[in-house]
Amino acid sequence: METAEHRSMGHDDTAIHYVSSVRACRGDDSFGESGSLVDEIDSLRRSMTEAFLREMSFTSEPVIEISRLLDVKINEYMKQTLIAR
Repeated sequence: METAEHRSMGHDDTAIHYVSSVRACRGDDSFGESGSLVDEIDSLRRSMTEAFLREMSFTSEPVIEISRLLDVKINEYMKQTLIAR
């Protein structure tokens, strides 16, 4: 599956920095259970808000990339929630 990180290889943007920092803090390349997904979704939401405030545009590349990554994580969470029912 293609993610914002893969689409933007070579660009110095907020989404890549966010993903790298999350992975570095966890010490791995995987994202775990729904509890951590909730934390990731919340962190991405905050990062997107900060990027918007910095860029002052909903259509700036950093905001769009974080939004795409946030969409992926929300979809993952929704799939896990539906499977758990």
